Amino acid sequence: MKEKIILSSFEYRRTVNKEEKLKLAEYVAKHLIVPGETIFLGAGTTVSYIGEEIARHCINYSLKIWTNNIGLINTWLARHEKFFTFNFVGIVAGEFSSKNMSIINLTLPMPEIKRVIISSPAISSKGLSADNIPTQHQVDSLIKRTSEIILVADGSKVGRTDTYITRSARMIRIDIKKGKRYLLLTTKPENYHELFDKNISRLQQMGMETKIL
Repeated sequence: MKEKIILSSFEYRRTVNKEEKLKLAEYVAKHLIVPGETIFLGAGTTVSYIGEEIARHCINYSLKIWTNNIGLINTWLARHEKFFTFNFVGIVAGEFSSKNMSIINLTLPMPEIKRVIISSPAISSKGLSADNIPTQHQVDSLIKRTSEIILVADGSKVGRTDTYITRSARMIRIDIKKGKRYLLLTTKPENYHELFDKNISRLQQMGMETKIL
């Protein structure tokens, strides 16, 4: 019963802002995935859609994919088993989180991975933030081990802040000065256009690349 509740919760959350999530996922699969590369796909429902789109659009690619997204792995096994067999490398170690169907407090087997694709529950001119400590640690751990961070967040999450700062604006500026690339992919929200535009402008001033779909 508990497993069914967890799965239904994850599937329900996938329906929230689904059109925006699908738009982001399709763009990533069509324009940002390179044959032969190694990538990390993070937790979250938006990234689960990205994983599905990669399986559809990049079926003839030879990829090496690490993830902590158990919801995505379940989807691959159910709908894209052939892609999974040839492109999935492994899931990282850590503790299971029923909230996101993911592994948290990551123990990464690799010292560095070139590109990580992660979702963000809240991003603003203050930086990245989350509503729990495990997510905070997860994002911090990933960013330390990569040179390119692709953030995916539908427009409703831009301008929001949560309790725990996962990467402050100051740290993002330092990362960028050290050569890390940040790319935010987002969508135009239905409401709060002024707040959205203001935060996008400030993120760009930090050195973060942005693309609004």
